[in-house]
Amino acid sequence: MAQQKKNTPKNHHFVPQFFQRFFSYENNRKTIGMFNTKLNEFKTQVPIPSQLSIDNLYGSDGELEKWLSKLEADSAPIFRTMWEKEKLPIAQSQDHSKMLHFLIILDLRNPIRFKILNSFAQKLPNTKSKISEGNVSADMIPGLQEQQSDKGKLHSLKSAEALVGDLLNLKFKLIKNATSCPFIISDNPLIMYNQFLEKRKPQFGSQRDFGIKGLQFFLPLNDSYMLAVYDSEIYKLGNKKEHVVTINDKRGIDQLNLLQFLNSETTVNFSHRATEHYIRTIYEKSKKFKKANEDFINVHEMKVPKESENFTAQMIEMGVSDLNIKLSLQKLNFITKSCAIKLNTISDLYRKDVKFKGYMHVVYTITPI
Repeated sequence: MAQQKKNTPKNHHFVPQFFQRFFSYENNRKTIGMFNTKLNEFKTQVPIPSQLSIDNLYGSDGELEKWLSKLEADSAPIFRTMWEKEKLPIAQSQDHSKMLHFLIILDLRNPIRFKILNSFAQKLPNTKSKISEGNVSADMIPGLQEQQSDKGKLHSLKSAEALVGDLLNLKFKLIKNATSCPFIISDNPLIMYNQFLEKRKPQFGSQRDFGIKGLQFFLPLNDSYMLAVYDSEIYKLGNKKEHVVTINDKRGIDQLNLLQFLNSETTVNFSHRATEHYIRTIYEKSKKFKKANEDFINVHEMKVPKESENFTAQMIEMGVSDLNIKLSLQKLNFITKSCAIKLNTISDLYRKDVKFKGYMHVVYTITPI
């Protein structure tokens, strides 16, 4: 294990401090509200440096933490401008790419992702199926373990910029919260949803893959504004001309806050505008739904030609539970032609011209003899 370098920060925030400050108590930039679901503990103010961080999460040599700090410094002005001036990046611009890169990294740097990889590595050898040891790729489990190492995390996060191209054609707007209930965040604040596939219920594949049809991102920016990124071949948000869409329906805001609870591991955070009563009310509602990010491994029998007697084919599907609350949001509607889209194969699930398929949901096909 590498030794901790002098002057290298050891407290690594997986939700950047600059982002937490957007939700600080009375905009003091120092403290934030916190509710811990495991401890059932509500606090009006806790120091931001103490929140959403793990010691040496990104290694002790400081290389990845330094890289992430630069990414955050480049991204912070873009996101602050969104809610301070209601100004979004110009489509296809450098700031647009930086915005998407930040969203991808915010998801992939979360400790929940590393725990899922670890769980896959532990579960795979004991997967209940007809799979024999010789039919599972020899490097599958070591590969999952490598991705959790400091070197693996560095490579994974640094290479994730390649995913930006697959998201550039998604549309993005601001949602302005005109209700008395503030937006909140969690220890896993980027919500990846898919109303389209939630209705279609495909047999295989994640509803949250970066290249999937119907993908939606919802990221609260402060207690009044939220960034929405979505597949414009499937949805429309507000009218064509407006880039800021005002929502005054409390039920919709409650649903978006409910998603923060369901996407979290243990913690939600909020500004001074969130009362304890409100936070506990949404928490109680969340208990009625399945949480996201619960990993699973399924084995499916595959169809093979009739003449292949001594031959079977199986598919190992490794994935995580999706967010499904039957989201219904004011001014967010399906485009009429989306009803005609056919989903006959796994390839049909993906948007046109995406390069990376199955990034969030791994499917291995094996053919034992």
